[in-house]
Amino acid sequence: MSEQEREQNKRINQHQRLINNLREQLKIIEVDVKPDGRISEAFEQIEQHLEHHDKRFDRLEHKVNQLGSKLDIIIEHLTSINDLPKQA
Repeated sequence: MSEQEREQNKRINQHQRLINNLREQLKIIEVDVKPDGRISEAFEQIEQHLEHHDKRFDRLEHKVNQLGSKLDIIIEHLTSINDLPKQA
């Protein structure tokens, strides 16, 4: 085998390894991107996480509104005491 043939074989082998690596990387990307792949799963988990926090936020908002109403009643009561006629 001549030196030129060895160089050609060497380049062919390098290109074949490169092609094999690209094929493997493409398979990984396809697994990640397909509808039931890792990316879709991650988005679903994020969506569930956000829904959970939305529910917690709604409950917290409700409790804050209740506290605000109670404070309004307390303030109204305290300020109306000063409006009562003084007893002699």
